[in-house]
Amino acid sequence: MSFSQMTLLAGAAAFFAATAGEADAHSLVSPATVRSGPGIQWPAIAKIPAGVDVNVSGCYSGWQGGWCAVQWKKVKGYVQVGALAPSGANDVIVAPIVTIDNVNLRKGPGTNWPSLAVVPSGEKVDVAYCSQGWLYGWCKISYEGQAGFVNGLVLRRQNAPYATTFY
Repeated sequence: MSFSQMTLLAGAAAFFAATAGEADAHSLVSPATVRSGPGIQWPAIAKIPAGVDVNVSGCYSGWQGGWCAVQWKKVKGYVQVGALAPSGANDVIVAPIVTIDNVNLRKGPGTNWPSLAVVPSGEKVDVAYCSQGWLYGWCKISYEGQAGFVNGLVLRRQNAPYATTFY
């Protein structure tokens, strides 16, 4: 992504087209967490579903691992830059989460669990959560109505200029 595109994304004044009727068309699929300040130490105040337009008023602490001030409907707060992607000339969206390779959807968090299905590369998935601690690296997802676990290394926000790690 060029500097001018990054500047455009950072300073984008996205057309705020999400009305109440349009919002009902989106579920909270792989949402971005909105925080009251630019960092994980700030309280979470809302979730914005993937695929909706957000208004970005500025980004802070640099792009790599940085935070952007956003507004969606009446929600104003900060979202990690890795959750955002350009969409059109001046629009910015919360990027959906996709697989970057074919991956086994497993019954539990680990390769010792049986495979329930294979999720093809590039498929959108809904991430419920990613484990930490001794199960570090596994995310519980839903795909085509089936819930299971995949390794977080195969998940990315689609078209996001900066990667978000899901492990």
